[in-house]
Amino acid sequence: MLNFSELKLVKVRDYKDNFVGIRKCASGDSFEFCLPNGFDDFPDGDFNQVRDLFFKMYRTFRKFECDNTLTNRFKINEPKYQREQDQTTLSSGGISMQTQEGEPCMLYSKLRMIERVLEAYDDLAINSIQKKIRRSEDIDYSQIHKYLERAIYLEQDVIYIETMDLPRPIVRYESTDIVNLYCYILDEIVQQLHGDVPENIQVRIQDIRFLSQHFQDDYLNSNQSIFDKDTFIETSNILKEALDNIEKNTYYKDIDFWQLYEAIETFLYGEINPELNDGEYWGIQSFSLVWEDICNTYFFKKHYNNICFADTDIPIKDYQNPEREGEEQKRVGNYARKFDSQNENKYGNQWIYRTFSNIPYSQKEGSFFGWNLLICIEFNPLPGTLVYSNPKSQYNDVHKRDRSRKEVLRRFPCPDLVFKSESDKGIELSIVDYKDVTIDFYYRNFKLPLYKSDKKYRSDIIKQLTYELALQQTHNILNNIFLIPYYYKDFAKSGELEPDFNIKGIKIFKANFTLIQQIYLNESL
Repeated sequence: MLNFSELKLVKVRDYKDNFVGIRKCASGDSFEFCLPNGFDDFPDGDFNQVRDLFFKMYRTFRKFECDNTLTNRFKINEPKYQREQDQTTLSSGGISMQTQEGEPCMLYSKLRMIERVLEAYDDLAINSIQKKIRRSEDIDYSQIHKYLERAIYLEQDVIYIETMDLPRPIVRYESTDIVNLYCYILDEIVQQLHGDVPENIQVRIQDIRFLSQHFQDDYLNSNQSIFDKDTFIETSNILKEALDNIEKNTYYKDIDFWQLYEAIETFLYGEINPELNDGEYWGIQSFSLVWEDICNTYFFKKHYNNICFADTDIPIKDYQNPEREGEEQKRVGNYARKFDSQNENKYGNQWIYRTFSNIPYSQKEGSFFGWNLLICIEFNPLPGTLVYSNPKSQYNDVHKRDRSRKEVLRRFPCPDLVFKSESDKGIELSIVDYKDVTIDFYYRNFKLPLYKSDKKYRSDIIKQLTYELALQQTHNILNNIFLIPYYYKDFAKSGELEPDFNIKGIKIFKANFTLIQQIYLNESL
């Protein structure tokens, strides 16, 4: 079991260290919980706050894995041990993925305590643990001759038999103690995960809670819990003692019994040990990919009608995409963007979301440019033509541009999000890119000459201004924003612009991580 009060919280680290999760400390004698960027104000030493954040991140990583590992968004690096299972690997290396753009991602899962409990649930296995022969204080006098060797002989030819091994009939909603104990642990986990568990557990949650209550009535007080800071140690000791007694006093143990027993044992005794193996234990390397999915989910749930373009293919609950079939109808991507011929064979196409703009396309009557085509930088290499600089040039009129002309060189950059708003000036656009860095990263580089700043800082600014240049040809740009994660004590606050901070027209918005994460997690319920 995890003792959340013993985890060292890591809030500030180098921006290149993009791991979020639990890993071994550099000293090698303990473990640290690496928090997302922007969590400088997260409270230290608060058992309940750390516990709640852990389970939210646990749900977040499960959803991210489920949403992405079976899509063409990632190229899965599949060594033998990963091909043999369809879940996060137990290997120290984790499950290795690579984005279409070549960005590496590593998802780790050595913390098997919770997974084993969830995976062990099986209706048939639990229901089969019935009528098992076990020690009973009941006496069947017709069978007493079989137990004379256990008898205690008293005066006047009286014998005393303490227990007999008898079949014990079980009525509905009763079970052996191993089931009650298992259901108690499972119920505690389900509560911490807010019901975000596999469907086979969801549909039987009332039965699980009923059996859980049996165990609590027999062994615990009403205020005791595995995940409560005041009763954590006492409760875990009681559960360990109960498991030991069950193992000793259960006469017949079949495969169903051992399945539950091993899941319980892993949960109760599976504390991570810094002396075993190196590397990460639970979490994700390249958390920026998760941050992108979290943010895109927020905008599609809150501002769907205003989205012009989004470089994403996330699934949305109850969404129906007319461009896709089957389960893929839940995904927002409605246009397959092709890479150049060199990359296409390696990665294939990538789904993005786009709508059509208000700019008509002269080459086809009644048609309009898609927003993805307006986010375009063009260069005509023929002599005498400089696109975007000659006011009398036909190329400077977007309505006359012919995208079928092969001599023109084009590049279609992809901002994370472009959304529109209506004003007296017509349609105005906001460009948003999600950045998994701290506000200090920008302040530190902002004070330096651009050529001395971090490479990532320079690259991000160049790309963001390129997006703006492309869209300025047809529309007014209202906002150009870097959106970064930030921890607020006020859950309801959506976030705020960093005051008096402007990088060549680019603003910084500190988004409430807790709020938008909750919207992301609601999509998995």
